[in-house]
Amino acid sequence: MTSVGISMLVGTTAGVLARRFRLPGGPMIAALVTVGVLHSTVSGLHALDPTFRTAAQIAIGAVLGTSLARGPLLSLRTVALPALLVIAVLIAAALGIGATVHAITGISPVTALLSFAPGGAADMSAAALKLQGDVPLIAAVHVIRQIIIFVLLAALFARFLPPPARGADELDPDR
Repeated sequence: MTSVGISMLVGTTAGVLARRFRLPGGPMIAALVTVGVLHSTVSGLHALDPTFRTAAQIAIGAVLGTSLARGPLLSLRTVALPALLVIAVLIAAALGIGATVHAITGISPVTALLSFAPGGAADMSAAALKLQGDVPLIAAVHVIRQIIIFVLLAALFARFLPPPARGADELDPDR
């Protein structure tokens, strides 16, 4: 069986079990964590081909896009200013942390800045390729950040928010 097949089997199994047991964050977190652990502990497994990752990102974008409607898009106007403020703070924090990490560790400024820049692992890794940053390090920092955020947010939501009404979640109506 290929790395892709093994990764998909392990991720799918973990995701289905997480959904069955109604774990906070469910399928996405379980698949992400189990496949990440698998790839970091078993030698000989390779990252998925970038074409496959692009196809998966397109599929996720299409699924999320089906949930958008005119009303929610119009309501974005009410949060535009806070959103811009958050973006500015995130960029400033990334610059500050990146500069500090560069000064302390001596890793290249490109690697330090892209490791802590807001964005996804794939996007920052693609930028690192063009700017000659340390792609594996940047990807690892972003994947670990995403795992921590998914797990913490899921636990916080499960702890402090009431469960959604049955059928209220358009992307996962059984949840």
